[in-house]
Amino acid sequence: MTEQLLDALALYGIPAAALLLAIGQIGIPMPTSLALLALGALAANGDADVSSAFIWAVAGCTLGDQAGYFVGRLVMQQASDRPGMIGKLARRARKAEPHLQKWGGSGVFLSRWLFTPLGPPVNYASGATRLSWPLFTLWGLAGEALWVTIYIVLGYVFGSNIEALANVLGNLSMALALLAIAAFLGWRLLHAARKPKIKPTS
Repeated sequence: MTEQLLDALALYGIPAAALLLAIGQIGIPMPTSLALLALGALAANGDADVSSAFIWAVAGCTLGDQAGYFVGRLVMQQASDRPGMIGKLARRARKAEPHLQKWGGSGVFLSRWLFTPLGPPVNYASGATRLSWPLFTLWGLAGEALWVTIYIVLGYVFGSNIEALANVLGNLSMALALLAIAAFLGWRLLHAARKPKIKPTS
C-alpha cells in the first residue's frame, strides 16, 4: 500500500493527495492518514516541497468538509417534513441544533485531528443542524491545519515506517472516538437520571 501510494503521488503530484483527502473527508474510506504521512516522507526525500504539500492538503481536507456540510444542510432541510427514517433523523437534527450551536465549534475542531473518525459525521450533522457556516469553516480550518501539520511532520521524521505508524495512529484515533461517544452517552444518561420526576396530580 505504501509503495503504491508513494508511486501514485510521485506520478500525479501533490494535487492527487489533496483529492484523496477531500474524498476521505466526505466519508468514503480512503487512506488519508497514510497519504499525509507519505507527503511528509516525500518532503524528507526532497521529492516534494513541504509548504506546497501543507497548502494542498489543507485545501483538500477543507473541500471535503465543505461538501459534507452543504450536503447535510440541503438534504436535511428538505427531508425534515418527510415520513420515514430520513425525516426522523432530520427532525432529531433540528432538536440538536441548540446543543451544536453551543458546542459545535469545539466539536468540529476536535473531530478534525483528535477524533478523526467522527469528522465526516460531524460535517453532515453541522450542516443538518444549520451550524453557523463561518463558525464551522473557521474551526474546521484550524483543526485541519493542525492535523495536516502533525501527520506531515511525523511522515517527515519517520518516513521509513509510515505504514506501521499509520496503523497505530488510526487505531488510536478510533479508540479515542469510541471513548468520546461513550463519555457523551454516559453524560446523557446521567443527565436524564438527575431530572426531577413530575408526580401525577390527583
